Amino acid sequence: MAFDSRLPAAYQEEGPVVTRIGTDHLVTFDYAEPSPIMLFFQRWWRRSILMLKVGTVVGAVLAYPVMTVMSHKIDDSDVVLSSTQAWSSPEAGVAINKIARELEGTGWAGDRASWHPQARLTAMPAWQKATADALAEHARLLAVMSPVNGEPDADLTAAARLLHGMPGDDMRPRLTSAAEALNRFDTRSARGLATQPDRMELLKAESRLFAGWAETDLADLSAQINAETVEWPASRQDIIAFYGAKARAHVAREMLLASERADPRFSRMPDVQAAMTKAKEAWGHAAHMKPLIVSNQPGDGMLMANHLAGMGFYLSEAKAATLELANAVEALPAEDVESVASLDAGLGVAAP
Repeated sequence: MAFDSRLPAAYQEEGPVVTRIGTDHLVTFDYAEPSPIMLFFQRWWRRSILMLKVGTVVGAVLAYPVMTVMSHKIDDSDVVLSSTQAWSSPEAGVAINKIARELEGTGWAGDRASWHPQARLTAMPAWQKATADALAEHARLLAVMSPVNGEPDADLTAAARLLHGMPGDDMRPRLTSAAEALNRFDTRSARGLATQPDRMELLKAESRLFAGWAETDLADLSAQINAETVEWPASRQDIIAFYGAKARAHVAREMLLASERADPRFSRMPDVQAAMTKAKEAWGHAAHMKPLIVSNQPGDGMLMANHLAGMGFYLSEAKAATLELANAVEALPAEDVESVASLDAGLGVAAP
């Protein structure tokens, strides 16, 4: 055929003969079994894949709460001023160190975005806000008692204004600027360009300021304890009231310690020294309370305590001790203060 003639020769050749094999020649493997080793590895592989899937799901669910807990850090340790830096105003040094702690630690919780784990916290934002507000009030007091040409000190006034946060503003730049203003005041004080308040008058004013903090916090704690509806173990407002009082107690104690370090005359005034020691201990009890979980329960149960009531007890002691300190300073005769001051000056001249 004409068509076949156009095909290659290889297509025209006949291939090999195919021989069909009957079923009689096939080998059956009905008796064969899979290898035990292969079965073990097959089960191990399936379980490993299952555990990996379950672990991924559990890790994804628990990662956010774990990150939230890890971002919670409240540093209520004592403020230790560096010995390499001489502070002419120890109060400014304490405030700067307190600001640096919050910024260099886990950060300012109030500046976090809504999706950030730290934005879910309650205690730490309350601690930080109360700390900034307390430092602002103290800076304002110090500004009034360090007047320049009859006006409150400008740097301290600026620091007080910056420490009071504004709704919607990031606190980090405000706190950084406040620390710079406090540092400028300390530098000016060291150079004699700023007015240093009288230490005794400052201590008396500080004591009354701190007693006012205690009274305000006692009212807030009492309102939460006696609330008609009490959540278990504590409501958000309970936690805010507790940590706000704790933050102000820590600031009060650190400022009292700074005042004591700044004026050696206190050690030569037995009544003032005894009142100072009592006030420091009372504020320290309130500042160092560290409940694992804040509880605002009746307190007569077997397990849950009332931490707000405990804080209120410590604050009532701190208030009484601080007012006692103010009265002890006020009761000092002027001639006693002058004689101690002249003694310190004489010792300074006689020192090699």
